[in-house]
Amino acid sequence: MLWCDPSSPLSLSLSQHSLSPLLVAAMEEEVWDGPRWLYVFQIFACMSVLCSRVWIKGKSPFLDRVPALGRFTAQFAAFHCLFLCVFLLASLADGLLQVHWQALYQSYGLSTAEMMTLLAVGHGSSLFLGTFLGISSDSLGRKRASILYCILQALGCLAKLSSNYEVLSVGHVCLGLASSLYFSVFEAWMTTEHEKVGFKQELLSETFWMMAFASGIVGISSGAIANVLMEQQALSARAPSVVAGFVTFLCLLTIIFGWNENVGTLYGGLSKPLLNGIQALRDKRIALLGLTQAGFDLSIAVFWLLWTPTLVADGREVQTGLIYACLMGSMMLGSSIAASFLCGPYNVIPEIYVPYVLFVAGASLILPAYDYQDIPVLVTCFSVFHICVGIAWPSLARLRSINVHCLKSPSEVLSWCFCAQLHPK
Repeated sequence: MLWCDPSSPLSLSLSQHSLSPLLVAAMEEEVWDGPRWLYVFQIFACMSVLCSRVWIKGKSPFLDRVPALGRFTAQFAAFHCLFLCVFLLASLADGLLQVHWQALYQSYGLSTAEMMTLLAVGHGSSLFLGTFLGISSDSLGRKRASILYCILQALGCLAKLSSNYEVLSVGHVCLGLASSLYFSVFEAWMTTEHEKVGFKQELLSETFWMMAFASGIVGISSGAIANVLMEQQALSARAPSVVAGFVTFLCLLTIIFGWNENVGTLYGGLSKPLLNGIQALRDKRIALLGLTQAGFDLSIAVFWLLWTPTLVADGREVQTGLIYACLMGSMMLGSSIAASFLCGPYNVIPEIYVPYVLFVAGASLILPAYDYQDIPVLVTCFSVFHICVGIAWPSLARLRSINVHCLKSPSEVLSWCFCAQLHPK
């Protein structure tokens, strides 16, 4: 969901293009990879936040409500694990396609302009076609729509095995449509099924923060798996796409045999869902939430397009793979903090702290935007930004569950909120 190529060979080649030999030699002498204690500190910080949450929660009046939820504990745990299994398989397949995609296309002999055109094709299909596909998923059935996602994702993986430009273009159309379903259908299925089974609304927050926390783990894992595959001499740059296709197949089997179907209001055509989505946006709360979500996603997308060129500006060389792991760890730390706000012991309403979190996230990128600072300063700013991302992601999801999923057809509004995802594949 929030990943980019950790190695970014395209960005490195662009930044080093036309540099003098003396400058290139200086670059090779100094490679910044960050202090090793930083990664240990992040792991310790995540564990400390989660453990302190359990310890404080044990002395909190919040526990008084737990016996009322006791009869749902085993059933909710099974439901929780089943959904997270599907979500993480889909996230892993998505992440594998985003790692080393530049290296794959460079091996095909594609130019930078051709690569950017392929990305534009994928984003355009997500914006103009994927929106309508996501809107119609309520009447189609959210399980069927999730199966359709797996099919489109698998077709995109197969297309990446070809060096033919037209085939790659079709593949990016499929991936763009799959992205629209990924960012709307899974959440719509989970929240609808959650309500249909009869779980307490408070338990939704447990799923949301776990989605954000586990996404950081998947982001690091996808980069590590792709790097191992790329280092194997017997394998080519196509290997991550092959593995992504296999993971997508596992996701498809889990959905088919593990999920129940839930269908929204049945419509006779596409015009009614469109009108319902537009009408829902007349609600000031939903419109503001949609604008906030769109701005949040846009800032993440722009960050992942520019973070590597910013780090290697002025001829600097860095270990982007290690910095990438640091950013994912920061997001995990943020999601751990969000768990304390959403699920106890503090139980803070998201409307109270989300504006401050988004303000800090924006402020953390002002310094890199106006001046290329030292690499430690940039990494610190980027890490603060991802801590805010880890807090804001599950918090905004909780706000969507309150304001959007009370509607008869939540996928319609979610499709408007997530109509254009700009993460490269």
